[in-house]
Amino acid sequence: MSDRSVEERVIRVFAEFKKVSPEEITMDTTFEELGFDSLDGLNLVFELEEEFDMTIPDDQVAEMKGVRQAVKGIEALLEAKEKGIDVNASAIEEFKNQQAAKGPAGDTPEENPAS
Repeated sequence: MSDRSVEERVIRVFAEFKKVSPEEITMDTTFEELGFDSLDGLNLVFELEEEFDMTIPDDQVAEMKGVRQAVKGIEALLEAKEKGIDVNASAIEEFKNQQAAKGPAGDTPEENPAS
């Protein structure tokens, strides 16, 4: 898959989501310029995940501020996927560690002074 095809696919997803012509969107177009709010951004991530048959980790979602970041992030995820790297494994492990630190009731030691 060429870099251009990733770019074209991301721009097409953005254009379809915003209901504009792909020619109106460039690599430098930002979410702000498209008028996306946080809910739009979340829904757009779902569309990108479906288009590329992948899960985009939350840390990468947080870095996406526009088309360029989305393309670069997806290219990196596709490259990792080709190499057999599970990019979600570290996020899952971090979540498990956070849950273990909270304890069985979900309280952190600071929140529950009795423990």
